[in-house]
Amino acid sequence: MQSDSVGVERRRLPFTLIENIILEDLELGPVEVLVYIALAKHADTEGICWPSLATIARLARVCRSSVAQAIKRLEARGYLQRTARFRPDGGVTSNVYKLIPMEVKAYPVAQADPPRPRGAPAPVQQVDTNYIQSELEPIKEREERAPARGTRSLPDHEAAPEPSSLSSLLAHLKQDAKARTCPIVISKDWREGIGELVRSGIPEEELLQAFQACIETAPDRVTFFPCDFLKWRKVWRDRAVKVRQKYQEKADGEERESELAMERERILREREDPMAAAEIESAIARLPWRR
Repeated sequence: MQSDSVGVERRRLPFTLIENIILEDLELGPVEVLVYIALAKHADTEGICWPSLATIARLARVCRSSVAQAIKRLEARGYLQRTARFRPDGGVTSNVYKLIPMEVKAYPVAQADPPRPRGAPAPVQQVDTNYIQSELEPIKEREERAPARGTRSLPDHEAAPEPSSLSSLLAHLKQDAKARTCPIVISKDWREGIGELVRSGIPEEELLQAFQACIETAPDRVTFFPCDFLKWRKVWRDRAVKVRQKYQEKADGEERESELAMERERILREREDPMAAAEIESAIARLPWRR
């Protein structure tokens, strides 16, 4: 069951409530926090919602590939549960997300101070009675989670060094765009989007083919290529099917022409053969209208 402060009033108020632990979890990056807020905005009293990736991306101000990566991160951290949905015809639709209830500790807020009169200025010095979740945890637990002295862990927003294959792929994409008079600037988000596609198992050949379809069909959409990769891969595949059909039709036509030419040569050879000519004369003489 959701805590009293979160979940009960969801979708009843003009603002969104989330657990403080989401903000205090330093393992989460800003994109994960924004995606969680977008999901919490749509969640009902049980923490269940099913917004599309496009809706979440619009609210979080990121591309859909970043949303998918953030959802995986939140699910791995135990903050939500994702379930796939399918239409009656077997098609895929938006996932169902359930925000996992979390055990929230009580915040020690002192109520001894009288309320400040309306219009009176706020005091400059006062005891801060607003505690964060990490301050209520035992010191031993914080020390166990802290990295060992002398070690350094990379934060989520700090990108790891690119592998040589990814650098080569990015250089190839930039070269193809420039060759077709469609220069692009490979920004950090663009590079991360391509890297996510490569890490998900997409072959580099398919990336190059889809990128070629993008710059040939809509050069102004190159900036959004990592988000629209599936669309451009389908465009390239449909185009490849049409090309194969065209070549197949051409090959079939050439084969028919060759068969007709061989048949004409056979008929001409039979006409020139004396024995064949005699057989033809005999057959014509036996026709009813010749009698």
